[in-house]
Amino acid sequence: MTRVVASGMISPVHEESVTRPLVVPGGRDATDVIHADLRGRILSGDIAPGADLSQARIAKERLVSRGPVREAFRLLQREGLIEVEVNQRARATDLSVDEVEHLYALRVSTETLALGLSVPRFSAADLDELDRLVDAVAAAEGRGFDVWEGLHHRFHMGLVAHAGPRMLSSMALWAEHTGRYRKVYVGREGSGWTLGAREHGELARLCRERDAPAAATLLARHLSRAGLALIASMDPTHEPALLRAAIRQALAAAERGMA
Repeated sequence: MTRVVASGMISPVHEESVTRPLVVPGGRDATDVIHADLRGRILSGDIAPGADLSQARIAKERLVSRGPVREAFRLLQREGLIEVEVNQRARATDLSVDEVEHLYALRVSTETLALGLSVPRFSAADLDELDRLVDAVAAAEGRGFDVWEGLHHRFHMGLVAHAGPRMLSSMALWAEHTGRYRKVYVGREGSGWTLGAREHGELARLCRERDAPAAATLLARHLSRAGLALIASMDPTHEPALLRAAIRQALAAAERGMA
């Protein structure tokens, strides 16, 4: 697997320090809180790719036993966000051009299918919310990458809102992972955030017109451009054969729907 070390956005971190005691909101256990905190910080880049994480250190600084930390590490490992070592230590996974290609291939294949399932089921309120998010994403330009990305994520999840909980869970995870890459490789250049943003309005319009095949075609092209641009910025020599195959498959399926 090709590993890529990010430059420019995040400084190398040898060991992550968690310097605040644990506060557990009502109804949540310590594992949930630790997992959510570490997950959010890895995805946002606050914990840098390759940063070391120590169960013992986190437990001590959070004033909890190692059990909740160990379980949180297990969940993070299952999501592919950390690599666990034998000595109760772990590290945030490095950024990989192979991984980002797989993520976008999954997104292109699954989100185009999910959009086709969702379009006939959209309510008037769903369509109004898509229009509202189109305007909100456009208005967020210049307010910082995290604000823009949060609204952008909500828009894309809105497009596939009726695909069912299992598909939604997987698609949300893949989108969050690609957001981690975009923050490092695109987020430092504000103009890159809105690459293809003009297509959001067109996607919302096609959904309102109940034109599922045309919407799926546009979404496939929209996601593929973002993925190919990101791969090129990471490694211009990488040939994204898997992503190109996913694009061809998605476009062919959309064309069959138009027939």
